[in-house]
Order: sequence, then C-alpha cells, then structure tokens
Amino acid sequence: MSLNRTLARLFSEVRREAKNNPEFADRLDAVLQSHASRRDVPDAVFDEIAASDPDAESVALPAINPVGLFQREGEDGLKAALNDNGFSEGALRALIVEHNLDPGGEAGQYDRAALVAHIVAHAQARVERDKKLFDY
Repeated sequence: MSLNRTLARLFSEVRREAKNNPEFADRLDAVLQSHASRRDVPDAVFDEIAASDPDAESVALPAINPVGLFQREGEDGLKAALNDNGFSEGALRALIVEHNLDPGGEAGQYDRAALVAHIVAHAQARVERDKKLFDY
C-alpha cells in the first residue's frame, strides 16, 4: 500500500473518531490550537488549504494495476479496462498518482482520453524498463 493511501486512511479514521467522540475532538482541537509554530507560512498556503475541502467525497481508486495489466493483456487490454469501466477523470488521476505514472508532472491538464493514453504509454515504458533489468 502506498504512503498516500495509508495517510488518507489514517486521517479518515481521525476525522471519523473526532466526529463520533466529542472528548477526542476537544482534545485534538486543544492540541492543534496550542501548537505554536516557529515558521512563517505564506498566506497563499493558508488559502490553498482553505480551498481544499477535506470532507469532499474522495475519488475511488480503480482496482487495477496498469503495469501488470499491460504486461498480461497488452496495450489493447489496458485501454479496454480503462475505457470500458467508465472511470472518471479523477479516478484516472488517482491511478496515475498511486502508481507514479507521471513523474514529470505532465498530465496535469489532460482530458480523459489523454489520461488513458498517458497511462498506457507509461505502463508500456515501465514494462520495457523492467524487461531490461533481466537482460544479461
């Protein structure tokens, strides 16, 4: 499991416990309010955090491994899995992040079709790279 998924689950549990347990919520609030940071954080960071809604519905991560699927079923199989299951753009972006398929950060403004092409291209590159590891 990736660090991002682990942290998301941890914070989800903390939010749920704070919602269901007022004493825990009070203790957590007191700890956070008493924290005196020595860092001067720019206002833009506060604005960015305020704009992101932590209670927003999280995007379900597609239960596929694009690299493994490409290796087993090839390019057409991976394209079919990504297109036929009706994954949203958010789900495709989550898949890219989960499997680190955008190390250069180039998929930021891609539409759905371009995201699918990006996932396929990077899965293919990873499979080819992995094959080279066993060339002696």
